[in-house]
Amino acid sequence: MNALGIIFSDMQDWSMTELAAHRSVAAIPFGGRYRLIDFPLSNMVNSGINKIYLITSSKYRSLMEHVGSGKDWDLSRKKGGILVIPPYSSGETHGLYQGRLDALKRVLDYITSSKEKYVILSDSDMIYNINYQDVINCHEEKESDITAVYTKTNINKSTSIHKILYEFDQEGRAVDVLVYPVTNGTYNVGLNTWVMNKDFLESLLYDAIARNYKDFSYNVLSARVNSLRIYGYEYTGFYAHIDSLQSYYETSMKLLNMDNLQSIFYSKIGPIYTKTKDSAPTKYCSGSLVKNSLIANGCIIEGTVENSILFRNVRIGKNAVVKNSIIMQHGRIGDNAKLDSIITDTYAVVNKDRVLLGYSNCPFFIKKNSVV
Repeated sequence: MNALGIIFSDMQDWSMTELAAHRSVAAIPFGGRYRLIDFPLSNMVNSGINKIYLITSSKYRSLMEHVGSGKDWDLSRKKGGILVIPPYSSGETHGLYQGRLDALKRVLDYITSSKEKYVILSDSDMIYNINYQDVINCHEEKESDITAVYTKTNINKSTSIHKILYEFDQEGRAVDVLVYPVTNGTYNVGLNTWVMNKDFLESLLYDAIARNYKDFSYNVLSARVNSLRIYGYEYTGFYAHIDSLQSYYETSMKLLNMDNLQSIFYSKIGPIYTKTKDSAPTKYCSGSLVKNSLIANGCIIEGTVENSILFRNVRIGKNAVVKNSIIMQHGRIGDNAKLDSIITDTYAVVNKDRVLLGYSNCPFFIKKNSVV
C-alpha cells in the first residue's frame, strides 16, 4: 500500500492515570499477552503498510522494549519498517507535545522525506480491526481532504468527554465536529483515525507552524469543517475505546465471550500480532480450579480462578480465589487470599489471607510493585 502510517502513543494519557502511571498508553497490557499498540500496528501491517512512524511523548521505555526492531510485525526490514520517534526539543520547540498537530510539526522532516502518497494517522487507545485500503478507496472516491473513521454508537456524559463526534450530510461530508463534548445519545463517534494525502498534511503543518496551532481536533477538524472536505468512513465491527480504568476493565471482561475474542484477535482482516516470548506452559496444580478465564503462559495455579484474565508468570496460591479480576505480569496472589473485581499492575503482590473486593462498575486497582 502506498501509505505512511503514523501512530501516536499517548495522546490521552491524562485520562488513564492509573494504568499509564509508569508507561505510555500504547504500552498498557491487554488481553493476557498483548499491549494496546499491537492493534494499530497490526491493522497497518495487515493492510499492507510497511513504513510506520511511532511518535512517543513520555514514559516510553516499556513501549520501546515491546516494539523493539518491529520483527514480530514483519517490520524489521531494510526499506520501510518502524521508526520510534521520542520527543525532542530544538531552538523553536520545547517540552512535551501539546497535541497531535504539535507532535506532527516536530516530525515534519520525517514526513516530507517520505515518498508515500497517503498518510494514515492513528491513536493507540482504540481496539478494532480494519482494512485501511477500504478507507483509502473511500478517500479517493469522495476526493476528500480528510477521511475520518467513525462508528455509530450510544454514549453518555461520562464517556463523551474523551470523544470526537461528527455530523454528516447526506453525501457523507462532515458539517459539524464536536470535540470532547458533554452529552449523551446516539452519535457518529470518531475512532481517532484519519486518512489524508501526504501533500495535504504537509500544507496543514506549514499553516499550523505559521499560526502556532497545536491541536488537530480543535484547530483543524472543528475550526475548518466548513472549508475542508472532511468525509467519514463508517466502521461497523466490534470496537472499544480504552479511555479510563473502567473502560479497560469492561473491555477486558468482554474477551471472556468467545465471539468477542474471535472478532478482536482472529478476524478475517488478519490476526493481532504481538511480541513473542518463550515461556513454559501454565502449571495447574492438584486442587486448582479454572472457569471461563484467559490464562497466559508461565503461570502456576494452585487455587481457584473464575471469569478472570491472568498475564504471563502469575502465581495463584493454595486455596486462593480470584474472580472477575485482571492480574498482570508477575503478579503474586498469596494462599487463602480472596479477590473479586480487582486489577493488579505488574509485579504486584497480594499477601496470604487478604480479602480484596471491588465492584464491576468500580474495580479496585493495585499499583505496580505494590505489596498489599
